[in-house]
Amino acid sequence: MKTELPLEIIPAFEEMLYAISGDPIPTTSSFETAERPHIWSLEAYYVERPEEGPIRQALEFVCSQNGLDMPDFVIEEVEQRDWVAESQKILKPVDTGKFFIYGSHDADKVPADRIALLIEAGQAFGTGQHGTTYGCLRAIEDIAAKGQPENILDLGTGSGVLALAMAKLWDSPVTASDIDPIATDTTIENARVNDVTLAASAEDKSGVFALTADGFADPLLAGRGPFDLIVANILAGPLIDLAQDMARNLTDNGRLILSGLLDEQQDRVLEAYAAQGFILDQEYALNEWRALTLKRA
Repeated sequence: MKTELPLEIIPAFEEMLYAISGDPIPTTSSFETAERPHIWSLEAYYVERPEEGPIRQALEFVCSQNGLDMPDFVIEEVEQRDWVAESQKILKPVDTGKFFIYGSHDADKVPADRIALLIEAGQAFGTGQHGTTYGCLRAIEDIAAKGQPENILDLGTGSGVLALAMAKLWDSPVTASDIDPIATDTTIENARVNDVTLAASAEDKSGVFALTADGFADPLLAGRGPFDLIVANILAGPLIDLAQDMARNLTDNGRLILSGLLDEQQDRVLEAYAAQGFILDQEYALNEWRALTLKRA
């Protein structure tokens, strides 16, 4: 399957392709087009020919959520290869210095001095491979050097990799929230695989509470706050739209980690949060992607 999309939309569409696929999941690759710098070509490789309908629906959904016209896409046969093996070659372990994110094919490479998380490429965003996730992990490490937040939110949790990393790092309640129930289910499964305690209910303040919610308007999510640390690895548009809600649900001395934005979008995001009384604390540049830590002025 081939299509072309703005760079910032590609991670979301890739994860939707994973979500609608069976086992094995497709292998994806993306690369810049010479004619249009921020329109990238995306290719997804399947073991068997995928159905066109679900791919079209997924593409329409991602485009409608981001105010984009529906692009063309093609499905065509390619030479026979072991795409699962190829994807495992691509998805190498992620070592941030404190965290080690790996797939089962690299279980023999886990260092003894890292916080290790087994996260398979699958139905929800976040294997640690993407620059936005890596940037968030780096920011979490730096916040850990300053102290321990007492109440944490991972907004748009995806696979739960960031929520689980924080639960292993700190003995604090972590709320892992996502609008997609597949992400919530994946987070729960990944918590079990990695021996992370799951909260029994919204009132339970131990371990990770995985919640399907459409933002802070959800009473269960709002009731878990206010938060000392909110991590949101989503997209620039939603980050800007959520600036007021972030401010309302963060404690006075709390920190925000924002990611999922491109370098050219950073100023607009910072402007939206400056209007809510936030200043930039630290910036993480990962090629064209950015992760930001903010605090109140």
